[in-house]
Amino acid sequence: MVKMDSMKIMLDTNILVKFTFIYYKEDENIKIPKSLRKFLPILTAFELNKFRNVITMWNRFELRDVLMRLKLAEKNFMSGFTIDEFRDAEENIQLSRKELEGINLIIDNFLINSEWVYSTKEMNLEKIEKMTKKDFSHMDIILLHQAELNNCDYFVTNDKKLCSNKELKENFKVKICNVNEFKNKIMNLG
Repeated sequence: MVKMDSMKIMLDTNILVKFTFIYYKEDENIKIPKSLRKFLPILTAFELNKFRNVITMWNRFELRDVLMRLKLAEKNFMSGFTIDEFRDAEENIQLSRKELEGINLIIDNFLINSEWVYSTKEMNLEKIEKMTKKDFSHMDIILLHQAELNNCDYFVTNDKKLCSNKELKENFKVKICNVNEFKNKIMNLG
């Protein structure tokens, strides 16, 4: 059995985004909704370095992209555009330098409690292509592959499709773990 503080984890982007939402709610003194509360034990363990979270360039690329899209969607809504009108809004609304710096600061803050892997290990592109042909997101497969290449014990995700797929579990050496499973591991190991 792996000790908690030596356990090597890669948190999926969707988990880091949930952490960002929690931080925002805390900063604004807004009650954390039930949908986010299940992430609190993992966030606390992350902040206390109870496990080694691995972040590669690929994690940073995807997290930056997701946070930029979310911020832009917020600006579009606040400017009166509906989801159907977002394409029209793209030419009128862009992120400011300050907003981009804020997004980069969020990402940099996640690095404080993470094992930062600057160089990307050589990936098996055939393996990635094989799995993306089976209707998996290329970024999900790249992150899973990076977790495997960096000898992570677990890839923790909120994505049910990834957690329940037998073929992914057979093709990647890293254990794919959902939020509740990982939360139970944290609570059982202290």
